[in-house]
Amino acid sequence: MRRGAVAVAVVGLALSTLGGCTLPHVGSTALGFFVPSQSVSDVDALASHLGVQVEGISGYTSQSSWAAIGSYQPPSTSLRLYLSVSMSPSNSSPAQTPANLGVYQTLAQSLVNAGQPYAILRIGWEWSTTYFSWGVQNTTPAQYVTAFDDIVTTMRSVPGQHFLFDWCAAADEVPTNGSYAASYPGDQYVDYIGTDQYDNPGSSWAATLNTVGGLAYTVNFAKAHGKFVSIPEWGLNGTDDPGFINSMHAFIADPGNDVGYSSYFSDDATVDSDITQFPSSEAAFTQDFG
Repeated sequence: MRRGAVAVAVVGLALSTLGGCTLPHVGSTALGFFVPSQSVSDVDALASHLGVQVEGISGYTSQSSWAAIGSYQPPSTSLRLYLSVSMSPSNSSPAQTPANLGVYQTLAQSLVNAGQPYAILRIGWEWSTTYFSWGVQNTTPAQYVTAFDDIVTTMRSVPGQHFLFDWCAAADEVPTNGSYAASYPGDQYVDYIGTDQYDNPGSSWAATLNTVGGLAYTVNFAKAHGKFVSIPEWGLNGTDDPGFINSMHAFIADPGNDVGYSSYFSDDATVDSDITQFPSSEAAFTQDFG
């Protein structure tokens, strides 16, 4: 989503094995939410309303400065943290990341100290867009990959960490600075390969699946690299579309897609995806996921 905010994502605790590595894996009932207030109590209320159990909480680091990235304070909670990590401030670019790796060491230590050594970290999310300083308008694939790998290496150096790292694009956003594969950080630096998917009522479900960075495209790329898939953000887009909810549920529930975790963004801001504003979609959501 085009914001730096706090979201909530459910992360299953069962384990599956793919490509020789053991990673957290979830099934069709594991869902999470973003709510505009960023309040855990509001998330609990929405989950209760929809009949969904919340098991994790996620957030975003600041994009205001290097110091702000490193000063992120994890919430005090036993829920698992899913954190989107800024690759550079809004007034900088990944070209400066190697000189500022200390902020990521500080961030990693704060996560461990706060009881979040198993946090899932989405580094430089939606890299295929122009919405962020690390987007395709400000960086080459080589600069992005170098920054991603350096951040992962730095955060893994902190004792006690067991972080998992998510490389996440955005569906329908074709990179303009090189191929999709050119920005892949490498198997040793990535645990999840993800995409953010919002409804596009003007497109068929087949087009939604197969566009560059789309769901099926992501699954195929992930399988080629022995990784689980993530859908860190998904939601409606200003239209009451229960068919989209049903299709997303079927995709997430299909074990052949190896979806590791997903999060529904219930928000009426940049993308109007507030599930409670769309009664038919809400009913479908409860039926599918409740």
